Amino acid sequence: MNQLEWNQFVHMHGPLSGSFLHSWEWGEFQKAVGEQVRREIITHKDQTIGVAQWLDRQLPFFGTYSFCPKGPIFCEAADLLEWSRFFQDQIFLRVEPEREILTKQICKSIDLNPAHTLLTDFSKTEEELMQAMHPKTRYNIRIAQKHEVQIDLNRIDFETVWKMFEQTSSRGQFRLHAKRYYKTMIESLQTGDCRAFLAVAKHKDLLLAANILIDFGKTRTYLHGASSNEHRNFMGPYLLHWELMKNAKQQGLEIYDWWGVAAQNASGYHPWAGISRFKRGFGGIQSQTPGTQDIIGKPLKYHLYQLARRVRRMI
Repeated sequence: MNQLEWNQFVHMHGPLSGSFLHSWEWGEFQKAVGEQVRREIITHKDQTIGVAQWLDRQLPFFGTYSFCPKGPIFCEAADLLEWSRFFQDQIFLRVEPEREILTKQICKSIDLNPAHTLLTDFSKTEEELMQAMHPKTRYNIRIAQKHEVQIDLNRIDFETVWKMFEQTSSRGQFRLHAKRYYKTMIESLQTGDCRAFLAVAKHKDLLLAANILIDFGKTRTYLHGASSNEHRNFMGPYLLHWELMKNAKQQGLEIYDWWGVAAQNASGYHPWAGISRFKRGFGGIQSQTPGTQDIIGKPLKYHLYQLARRVRRMI
């Protein structure tokens, strides 16, 4: 299966949220940042019924495991398969299926990619999209316009926004990838079916917000974002997302994926509570998948690994 055929299968059968993680281009980007990428074509009775883009990883002292972000991707015949066929010598397979997996040797893991997200549908007119927003969101967009916030959807140089990403990480108490990861993503995904780009909101020479977006298939995904600690009253992030939504609709895309919200019944103390309120203010439909799951091949080694993982997180 060549690159074109691979991406066509992913377009046809992949999930609305996260299909880009199975694109051929994303696999090449993962190789560039040091991952061991293995593409597997899944067949049944000489018919292709699925694809899997595995990241093969080494666990010191334990062995290997394979991670398939937002996959594997199957067509309807997937239930005919035995998961044992995917094992080589791994301790476990880490998967993120679109539907529940029916197998005994499975354990829920910490979600590595969002199990809950918000999808905004572009079949509505711009006026309808605006009306579907929370009144406060519409108000903040108008505030940004009143302050003459400028939007640049074609920024290439990640160096100019890195400090703002560090500020956001410190403010939100979450870890970033290394700077090289983001730079390589933006620079390497400039052509092909899967495209990454950097968009910023600014007021004169002051940067207010920056987002990294992924366009793949019919979906634009808001993958990473940052905002300045200064001049937050200019409401730059609100206008930035609105302009990104309008631009996506103009280009013929159909979905804006907000790439992660807290579950609808989550506590107000959830780490994502604030950002989820921000995202839901733009309107959309909540989407849910089973999340990250481990299919266990070697139970004893797996449970020892899980024990070590818990201890490491406590230190």
